[in-house]
Amino acid sequence: MLARLVFLALLLVGSYLLLSALAGVSRSSPQVLEQRAEQALAQQLCKTPILWRIGQLDPAFALTAEQAEQAAHNAAAQWNRAFEQELFRHDSIDGFPINFQYDERQQNMLQQALLERNLARYDTNIDQRAATLNLQREQLQQRQREFEQQNQKLAADIAAFQQQATNAREQDIAGLQQQQQRLQQRQQQLQQQAERLNEQQAQLQRENQYLNETVADRNALLADQQPLRVSEVGLMEVTNTQRRMTIFAYSTMAALQLTIAHEFGHALGLGHTDSVNSVMHFALNSQQRNLTAEDIAALKLQCGF
Repeated sequence: MLARLVFLALLLVGSYLLLSALAGVSRSSPQVLEQRAEQALAQQLCKTPILWRIGQLDPAFALTAEQAEQAAHNAAAQWNRAFEQELFRHDSIDGFPINFQYDERQQNMLQQALLERNLARYDTNIDQRAATLNLQREQLQQRQREFEQQNQKLAADIAAFQQQATNAREQDIAGLQQQQQRLQQRQQQLQQQAERLNEQQAQLQRENQYLNETVADRNALLADQQPLRVSEVGLMEVTNTQRRMTIFAYSTMAALQLTIAHEFGHALGLGHTDSVNSVMHFALNSQQRNLTAEDIAALKLQCGF
């Protein structure tokens, strides 16, 4: 009888523990299953090439369909080469659309690009003139040092001549007159040289003033420029398995390619990265060139490569 009671007690305890464990799994399983499903979907998307095509192209863009398609091909090739597999494939029928929608962002981009070009021209001119002025200033300083040495030598020779003239005898008068003429000629030459050096100094001052005015004009461009509203120039929309990319603005073909590459990253489920030279950085900038190690690491984590 005692053995039967012990058996029943153990059975009840085991049943309770089993039910508790099952209840715990039941409470956590929806979240776990959802995470596993998302992970499995992400990894599956990385194994199946994402198809794309050029969709609507607003005629307000100075862009042909061929140019837009080539930029997208180049952007897709960056991802494909990085992982040595086809993550993106062009399909003119079944691919998700890459649309080009012209709005005020394009005007802002063009204004910014024009400002950058003008600033670059100013900077090139300023740098060249500054380098020339520095060289001319060094050359002038060297000539001024040489002039000062010659002037000191003349002063010493004149002092020696005067001492010699004081102690000279009558028969030395002719030689002293010739020596005096030579000293006067040297003095005249140094006077002319001093005038040339003064003119060169004045010319350098005028050139330096012109350079300062050019720098002021360059800085005025920045002062007159209205601050641009920062906004996304591209958008990737993903609804279930449906995708759509929209390009709102671009300044150059290189910038367009980077923007499409960025949105392709979103198509794979990637978020933004912290590094400014990363393609997946939240803002397009001049430091971006190609996919970085941070971009590749993010996709490896996303896709389970």
